[in-house]
Amino acid sequence: MPVTDPALSTSRYGERRTLSRRTWTVIAAVGVTLGVIAAWFVAQAQAGDSFQADVVAYKVLSDHEISVTVRVLHPSGDPALCEVAAQAEDHSYVGEATIRVDRTDTDEIQVRDVVATERRAVTATVVSCRLAD
Repeated sequence: MPVTDPALSTSRYGERRTLSRRTWTVIAAVGVTLGVIAAWFVAQAQAGDSFQADVVAYKVLSDHEISVTVRVLHPSGDPALCEVAAQAEDHSYVGEATIRVDRTDTDEIQVRDVVATERRAVTATVVSCRLAD
């Protein structure tokens, strides 16, 4: 097997340059710092709007309406908007509504609303909740 002369390779392709250990250390430090800052921002954003919401009761009123009772746990008690979806037997969404949750002095509140559906719903779920504008 022929051996290539290193001087010949260097003259053809130039010297191979690598980053120094110090440069890699600086890149790693900057990357870790940016990751910590991003994690802090995400934690702050989620802490302010922490909701727990679930459907505690529902009643199918007709082929085009379902009554939904939602329990919302929110420590600040600020007004909120909860997106509720009605689902058919095949699990497809057949209706959606935004339910307003008024300001409350307690951490927990229950609200009831009627969701209009395009066909018969068999259940309802809370999709999301957020602070009202």
